[in-house]
Amino acid sequence: MLKKTVKVMLGVVFLAVLVGVLNAVLLVPDLKKEGYVVAYRGGGSLVDYETLQTTGCTASSLKQSGVNTVENTREAVAASVAAGVDVVHLNVHRTRDNQLVVFHDWTLDCATDGTGPLSESDFADLEQIDAGYGYTSDGGKTFPFRNKGFRISKLSDFYALYPEQIFWLNLKNDDELSFNVLSSHLSSMSSFSRKNTTVITSSAGVRWFDVNAPEVRVASVGSVKSCGIDYLIVGWAGIVPESCKNTLLLIPPSMTNYFWGFPEQLASRMQNHGTEVYLWSKHNAVNPDFVNLINQGVGIVTSDRDFIHSAQID
Repeated sequence: MLKKTVKVMLGVVFLAVLVGVLNAVLLVPDLKKEGYVVAYRGGGSLVDYETLQTTGCTASSLKQSGVNTVENTREAVAASVAAGVDVVHLNVHRTRDNQLVVFHDWTLDCATDGTGPLSESDFADLEQIDAGYGYTSDGGKTFPFRNKGFRISKLSDFYALYPEQIFWLNLKNDDELSFNVLSSHLSSMSSFSRKNTTVITSSAGVRWFDVNAPEVRVASVGSVKSCGIDYLIVGWAGIVPESCKNTLLLIPPSMTNYFWGFPEQLASRMQNHGTEVYLWSKHNAVNPDFVNLINQGVGIVTSDRDFIHSAQID
């Protein structure tokens, strides 16, 4: 009797797995759009991430390249837009006088000739700072971006310069005042800009926007991780978990083999549930062959301007 019960249970499990696999393979919705190329931090130089582990500062961890702009500056975004990027990713801070500025680090000491936490400065002080002062690719022997006119700019400047651009805003501050200031800023923009802006914030920020500004598209590191983990568990059955609906799925290049259906089947399923899939390359060089992923619905997040150019040509 026990053996018969075990056989029946194994048969049921086998059928369930078979149905799931067939569902994943056969019942795939059509791809709605190609992937987007995202200019990580607006563009900028490639980074030696091994060096970054030691320095803790992007500016002092650059790789030598032909790039002549500093991340999160007007010049970097101008070069990325000219190269044909689809989306501009920016890091955003709230200043002491409640202005929104574009900059990555929490403090000014490493990348600039300023000192102290950015949040303790007014914008009038920040706009006088040399934003390229500390950038080096040879351990501090030379500083190619020093005294070249790079400045910290207001977020509003980028929207004014590129009113038809899609933006991802990584809000660094994690407090209700910052959420409110950014929400007010978005409310003052055109309907196109509001619709085409995604805010990447903390889990607390996601909850705040869901309640106070539900029209704003939001994501967090936590929500991206939840989607990835949940999909790894059930994706083989063609199931898109709730955590993967209406969000972003950012996959490191080394993890793609673990995501069932990558690239096109995964992208089409996610798009059918309002989610976009991206290869999260950041400041690394991108394999030129990855341009094919764009046609298969997977976007690329990168500052590799050579790849951005090649994607545009393709």
